[in-house]
Amino acid sequence: PAFVLSIFTALVLQLIPVSGDLIYWRPNFLLLIMIAWIIFKSDQKSIVFAASMGLLADLVFGSPLGVNILLFSLVGAVPLYFSGWLVYFTLAHRCLFVFLLVIFSELMSKFLFSIWQAPENYNYIFIVALVSSVVWPLFDISLRRIR
Repeated sequence: PAFVLSIFTALVLQLIPVSGDLIYWRPNFLLLIMIAWIIFKSDQKSIVFAASMGLLADLVFGSPLGVNILLFSLVGAVPLYFSGWLVYFTLAHRCLFVFLLVIFSELMSKFLFSIWQAPENYNYIFIVALVSSVVWPLFDISLRRIR
């Protein structure tokens, strides 16, 4: 029940309408919940879980099918590889880790969309990563209690 509830909550938060430049201040909640579940339940969550979250993100965002599957799989592989260590990191270190992962995710997303010559704005990558790392403790604390 906690797993489904967390995915549903992230989906609802992702779909809340935001106008104007505030859209760049909204973190990717689906990505954050995927990272959190991989960090704290790495024995149960895998790349298949990351890819299925990417498929959900593709369907929600209306992006070309497969873009977020690839993106979430690449991003999900990093915490899966370091999962044995990440649970022992302090909260501040995990926030820094999420900050770097979101920068990687945003850069990969911009690169993938630039293949189709879609205009992309690189100015907000740092802001999205910063907001994601500020929001991260909510995910971290709540999922650590479930663990």
